Amino acid sequence: MKKKPIYLWILLVLSALISASSLFGILGPVPSKEALRASLSNSGSLTAQQIEDTVNYTYQVTASSHSIFNVVLIVLSAILVVVAFVFLVRKNVQFANYAYLGYLLLAIVGLVYSFMNIQDAIQLIKDDTLGLGIGTLAKGTVILFMIINVLFLALVLYKMWRQQKDLAEEAEAEEVA
Repeated sequence: MKKKPIYLWILLVLSALISASSLFGILGPVPSKEALRASLSNSGSLTAQQIEDTVNYTYQVTASSHSIFNVVLIVLSAILVVVAFVFLVRKNVQFANYAYLGYLLLAIVGLVYSFMNIQDAIQLIKDDTLGLGIGTLAKGTVILFMIINVLFLALVLYKMWRQQKDLAEEAEAEEVA
């Protein structure tokens, strides 16, 4: 009796949610600096320089997330998640694994791209304390997602290795019989 690939269903559902939120994120327009400034001006705890730094940083990060390269990555990632779901529904676990591996590799490329954009955007912040706080939070988030993607990648590769090993053992058992 074949085992059901529950791990892949769980990973695909999580990835589908992430892909959907990314797609909705790129569908919205890049907010203007004035709109960002207006939304931050209600915060009484920030100085004028901190507000300006936050506006510049947020605008730069948002604009880079709407770049052609990032949009292509997000669309391809969403397509790969859908393809993996289709293969999984059709009970073709091997191709579903391959499609999901492609998704994970694209996600890692996207994270590296985001990390580079964050590095550029942090340079716009003049306030050292704010720059350190925003930089640490942003870099920490990217690193956390990178670790999660590498763990997902390791899990899928391990499961694929186990499936190949099980198939080889079944073929060997049939040869003996």
